[in-house]
Amino acid sequence: MANDRATSPRVSLIAFTSLVCALIWLSGVGSLCAVILGHLALRRLRRTGHGGRIVAVVGLVLGYAGLVAALVLLVGGNVSVQGGS
Repeated sequence: MANDRATSPRVSLIAFTSLVCALIWLSGVGSLCAVILGHLALRRLRRTGHGGRIVAVVGLVLGYAGLVAALVLLVGGNVSVQGGS
């Protein structure tokens, strides 16, 4: 039982941070951090073999979705302001 921790793969801290940044979003800034950290985590995970690939991918997906949402809100806000003048 004591060796269970030694045999289980460690989750990358960068992958976990990517997921957290994607979840807090912060008007697109958190999403941008999530995308950058997610890509860094995947690169490092390929090299080291640690666990956390799914966490990094979820962070990337949520990060990209947050960036798209921020872009839609930005473009949508500009269109409505210009159209109302």
